[in-house]
Order: sequence, then structure tokens, then C-alpha cells
Amino acid sequence: MPDPADTATRERARTAFGSDPAIYEAGRPDYPDEVYRILVDRCGLRPGISILESGPGTGQVTRHLVAAGAHVTAVEPDPALCEFLRGAFPSKQVEVIESTFEDATFDADSFDLVAAATSFHWVDQSVGLPKIGRIARPGGWVALWWTSFGDPDRADPFHDATRDLLGGMERPPGSTPEFQLLREDREADLRHHAQLVDVRSELIPWTARMDPTQVRSLYASFFNIIQRPDDERMRLLNTLEAIASADFGAIVERPFVTILYTGRR
Repeated sequence: MPDPADTATRERARTAFGSDPAIYEAGRPDYPDEVYRILVDRCGLRPGISILESGPGTGQVTRHLVAAGAHVTAVEPDPALCEFLRGAFPSKQVEVIESTFEDATFDADSFDLVAAATSFHWVDQSVGLPKIGRIARPGGWVALWWTSFGDPDRADPFHDATRDLLGGMERPPGSTPEFQLLREDREADLRHHAQLVDVRSELIPWTARMDPTQVRSLYASFFNIIQRPDDERMRLLNTLEAIASADFGAIVERPFVTILYTGRR
């Protein structure tokens, strides 16, 4: 099975996104409503169920799961993001575990739903895929999804205008279409390595509308931009914000795609 990030990159990423949780929270757009509808209609999201969420970040998805009445065990390797999550979800409805998904210990057959949103590419696939199959209860579901910050089938003027500036670095490793949009491969992973049945995928195109500040926050949340030296990163973000304001009338529309994979234990 392919691993979308090498070991060194994966280790750096596990503590990169918590460098500024507020920026990450402001920058990442929510997922389409269709994702949450599928979680309810197909995967049994409802009051009282037990959910393992891998890589919750600042809890964007966690809020929806809690609102649905579920109990969430959130496994997050970044200490700063764990602190953010504990402040955001002080109730017993969310348990925050500071750990990588690979190192976290759970009994088999523990969860009604195992979920990961734009995060499972940071997990060692050889460990993570069998594990999600083991810890889901018989009859329980796994849902893995990603947003790809671009759509090869639609025009993307802002991407075109900033391509040379970014040098192809706006997408973090593992969230590129070559990994997440290879639907047959990702479905095969869930069938063969996680031992799931009823495996399906949905491709959900949508459009993000952002003002210049939101553009800046989005790009500031990308791993390959976070990793740049401070002065270089600030110049880049300043330029992106200026382009959004001066060349796009202060409203940038970018075509995104969310890909959702589901399977049943």
C-alpha cells in the first residue's frame, strides 16, 4: 500500500499545525453538508454512538459530531492542538488523547464510527488501515475524507495567477489528487487492508468564496507554507493577500473537491 508521506515529513507534520491554532481554525473551510448527510444516512451518526476521530485538528468536524449527540474520542498528536481541543470541548462528550493514531491503544470492536477528515495521509498506512478495521465494531463504519484544494476539471483563476509564486507548493504532501483522488486504490485499501465491506466513495465538487483575509489564513494553514522561514512565509502570505484584494476584487472563488470514502466492518 502506498504511504503518501515519508517518515521524516510525517514526524514534522505532527507538531506543525499547532504552531498557531487560531490561524488554522480560521483558514480551513468546513466540509460540504453532503459529507455530514452521508455520515447520518449511511454511517449511523446519531445520539449516543461512540466515534474515534483521528487527527481532529482544531475540532472543525468534532463540532458536528458533538452536535449530533455522539461521544467522540479525539486522537491528536500535536500538544498545542490538544490544548485547543480541550478548551473548545470541556464536556465529557469529547475525550482528547494526545498521541499519534499509530501509538494510541484501543480494544478491538470499540467504536461505532472511525472518522478522519483531511488527516489520514499523515498516518502510516501499513499500521493505520488494519487498525481502523480492528477498532470499528462489527457493523460499524469507517469514514475517511479529504478536501483537495483545487479541481482539475474546473477553471481556477486564482491558482493560475499564483502558480509561479507558489511553485506548486500550496498543497501539503498526501493531500494531492494523486493520492486522495485515486478512488479505486483508496477503495481497495479499505477492502483489503482494513477488511471492510460495502466500500464506496463520493466525489463532491464545491466552490469556496474567500475574502483576502480568509485567503491568507487558508494558505497559512498549509504544511509546506508553515515550514518556510518566517520572513519568506510572511512575504508570501502578504503577496497572496494583496493579489486577492487587487486582482480579484476582494472575493476569490476557488473550486475545491471533497472525496469521501466509507466502508463497514
